[in-house]
Amino acid sequence: MRLFLGVDIGTTRTKVGCYDAAGRTLVALYSAPTEAADDEWGGRRDAGRLTSAVSGLLARLLADPAVRPEAVAGIAVGSVGEEVVLLDDAGAVTSPVPAWFAGHGREAKPHAGPDWAGVDDTFSVFKLLWLRRAGLLGAARTFTSLADFVARDLLADPAAPVFLNISHASRTGLLDVRAGILDEGALPSLGLDGLRLPTLVGSATVVGRTSGAGVLPAGVPVVTGGHDHMCGAFGAGVRKPGDVYVSAGTSEAQLLLVDALPERVDAGIDVGVFVTGLRYVHRATPSGRFYQAWRRMLYDGQPDDLMWSEVAAALDSVAPADIDADARTVRPPDLPMDVTRGQAMAALLKGLAVEADAVTTRLGALGGTRIADVTVAGVAAGWEPWRRLRQDATTRRLHFVTEPEATVVGVAALAELGCSGRTPSA
Repeated sequence: MRLFLGVDIGTTRTKVGCYDAAGRTLVALYSAPTEAADDEWGGRRDAGRLTSAVSGLLARLLADPAVRPEAVAGIAVGSVGEEVVLLDDAGAVTSPVPAWFAGHGREAKPHAGPDWAGVDDTFSVFKLLWLRRAGLLGAARTFTSLADFVARDLLADPAAPVFLNISHASRTGLLDVRAGILDEGALPSLGLDGLRLPTLVGSATVVGRTSGAGVLPAGVPVVTGGHDHMCGAFGAGVRKPGDVYVSAGTSEAQLLLVDALPERVDAGIDVGVFVTGLRYVHRATPSGRFYQAWRRMLYDGQPDDLMWSEVAAALDSVAPADIDADARTVRPPDLPMDVTRGQAMAALLKGLAVEADAVTTRLGALGGTRIADVTVAGVAAGWEPWRRLRQDATTRRLHFVTEPEATVVGVAALAELGCSGRTPSA
């Protein structure tokens, strides 16, 4: 038996899973909230508390009767890509971690200058700039992503180098995506010349073995993961040029894998390096946030099965809402005076489905690819009414991933790839 552990540090929950490589299934899973403290910009995290939480979850996982610690052959860590951890020369954390979805980067971006106008304001570079402007750089000498910080901590080796995997580097604003290298001149241009760039490594790369001083047994290979959406795509079998993946979560991410990047990329679209080394074009929309806001308004405290039954009954009676993802607005269709909450929610969800299909068309045009098949994952994919309204909004074939922990599976599969050198089956 060969077991691989996957750690998924999500926006709202952190999950650790044990994956049986022979059975191709998760045999144990534990989770806890991903803590965030409020601040005036929208939230920040404590990297030390997060590593403690991961260690606690792993201790519970290793104690599970379904897990044999001596059979653990590797571990990888994935997370949202834009959360950056500042470190001093000893590898200690020097400041809070601005949450990826918070407004720190949006506040700092105007001070970066016109050369940065086309870069997503959630990217790590603007969080670094915000930390400098807030006087929080302190003794920081380098930085890494949240996942790579946790992975390095799992080594329990103070001498381990600080590294950054290329999937997360794609979300920093500091990576030359075409060349696959970090831009040496970017930090000095922003007054961040006191920071060194971390060592850039590929995803699915073994960066060391556990010392035994931490929660894991000695000798376990620690493998770089990647951005959570990319890990989920890999786990779902999205691995070749022309494949499209939709991850329906807090932020609905949609990506198209390509052999070569387009010469020009539209506003609202970003590009990066996939966990296998392919390039991608990517679009994130706040669909999950729209859904959560409307759910609180219409179904606060109500069980999911009640909501979905009412949505299913209303699907044929309403048209899609008009969604403007860039402006963060929703315009409902014409609705009867005696509109039900099921009709209102169905209109929103049908509008989000239309928006998702439009994004797929847009990505295909950029990549010069006619897209016939799309893989869709996320908690919502487990509900038949959601699958139905998504399929009704497109002529493409949608392949729904009903495994609710696709990202955990993908992170564990990257651990297997890094340790074996062979791409595991989906």
